[in-house]
Amino acid sequence: MNKLNKILMVLVLSLTTLIITACGSNTTKQGSNTMKNIDSSSLEEGTSYISLEDYRNKAKGGLVGTMVGVSYGTPIEFRSKTWIEESTLHEWYEAMILNAYNQDDVYLSTTAIEALYELGLDVTSKELGIYMYNKDFEYWNGSNNDVLARGFCPPFAGYPKYSTTYLTCAYPDSCSYECGASFGGLIGLDMLGFSNDIVHRVAEVCTYGDGIYGTQFIAAMYGKAFFTDDIREIVNAGIASVPSDSWTNLVVLDTIDNYEKGMTAKENFNFLYDKYIMSEEYNWIGWPNNLLLDSKMCVAFTVMGLLYGNKDFMKSIKITICCANDNDSTAAATAGILGVILGYDNIPDEYKNGIIENQKFKYSSSTVDGLIEKCESLVKEIVVRQGGMIGMVDHKESFIIPKEAKSAVIEKYQNSKYPDPMELMTYTPEEMDKMRLISDPGFERCSSGLANGWSTNIKGHVRIERIKQTSNTGICNAKILAKEGEDIKLYTTVDVSANTNYVLTCYIATSDDFSSNVFLMVNNNSGVNLRSQKVDVSGDYAKVTMTVNSGNNTILQIGVMLSSTNNDDLIRVDDFSFQKK
Repeated sequence: MNKLNKILMVLVLSLTTLIITACGSNTTKQGSNTMKNIDSSSLEEGTSYISLEDYRNKAKGGLVGTMVGVSYGTPIEFRSKTWIEESTLHEWYEAMILNAYNQDDVYLSTTAIEALYELGLDVTSKELGIYMYNKDFEYWNGSNNDVLARGFCPPFAGYPKYSTTYLTCAYPDSCSYECGASFGGLIGLDMLGFSNDIVHRVAEVCTYGDGIYGTQFIAAMYGKAFFTDDIREIVNAGIASVPSDSWTNLVVLDTIDNYEKGMTAKENFNFLYDKYIMSEEYNWIGWPNNLLLDSKMCVAFTVMGLLYGNKDFMKSIKITICCANDNDSTAAATAGILGVILGYDNIPDEYKNGIIENQKFKYSSSTVDGLIEKCESLVKEIVVRQGGMIGMVDHKESFIIPKEAKSAVIEKYQNSKYPDPMELMTYTPEEMDKMRLISDPGFERCSSGLANGWSTNIKGHVRIERIKQTSNTGICNAKILAKEGEDIKLYTTVDVSANTNYVLTCYIATSDDFSSNVFLMVNNNSGVNLRSQKVDVSGDYAKVTMTVNSGNNTILQIGVMLSSTNNDDLIRVDDFSFQKK
């Protein structure tokens, strides 16, 4: 969240507090403020409210539920396209939840929340495209097909390439953001006008049509679950969030109709499979490696788990898993929505005990509790923007949401197979200069050794640490071990413009009693040094920076060098950046 937004937020909240205080004499002290207490029975009909305490518990429950669902589904993701018998499913064990820190179904949501927190609620989809591209996600439509790198900006970046001569989005109906849609409900609650809008801005970075609607549908269900445990009411909130004639809505209505007719979950799945997955009309995209990544079907499989699971946490997850295909994504949403209903405190301990308190999510600077703190900060601003307020309800500090904030203007249906024309939209040269030049700048896709373009001159002395709570952000960092008398280099190559100034930055931490020397370095493509700069580092992660001119080079080697004076020192390196000055 930028500084201006934070200042405005403080002013608005202060004014709200004064207004509430002036409205009556029944007051409660809350910190340094005195707020009038409102009896919930006196709230205008249609108004929603939730105490901050309950919000924190339910938001954390939603996040942890998402982690449980994705972790349970990951081992059998895409193992089958047809119904999986429940008897073949594995049993849950506590350490399984560690998978969640590494999953796109979680990090797409956490990074969206962080983007809004850092860039502000008015951030555009163009700005979000740059932010997300710079993360270098591995499982993400916009990154995989390099639409953004080619200069196409949202919403054109998500426009179906089949309908244009440009190389835009190959999989517009994909679940690229449907699988990370939880962020819209965790911060949007049942403020459908806001959640639909913010989800649209994020999802149009790399999807279109039903790819966006699937994201909105899941987000709306998460948001509604803060206020009811009625599954049909929760599903109806999703239905209300998308065009009534959308394919997303159509497949969900069929799912509900079959459920009400008494079909078993397997019979319902087989009906949907025959009608939609085996249909050239509804399943028209040539999915990569023949994997079904269809957003509308992912929504339907999540709804299946919710309807047939009868609010039983693991039973609901298993039913969604049995629907096969991208079943870690679909189970993440099923379990996340139920996690909101239950609240963190009521999720059984066996599903929570494996959580690592200080572990950050992949591509993220947040832990579980840290992300909920960011969510709460955003909701405080969003509620006021939507005409609500933060006040005392039944003697508890609460978010109060007016009826007017709970509906949205639904756009005309945009079908990816038959899309309306869209004007070409591209990033400016100045915006393109903000795009990353480095692949895998935070080592998030590296294995225990080096990969994804990173190299070293002395093997065995550079290692990737993974899920060890040692990174600056994300789950990985590079560890460089000293070797007395040797200069150990860690570097990658980048394409640059000749005779241009660039800024190299990264974050470096050192071992205790560190006495060796650390240098930022830039070489030409032959390894000849253009510039080295000794950096003063000691202890925890610190940002280091160096400026260099590319000279007549169009390819550079950039990185760090540990000049060892002993065999005991080590440094950790994370989060590189190399951009035009």
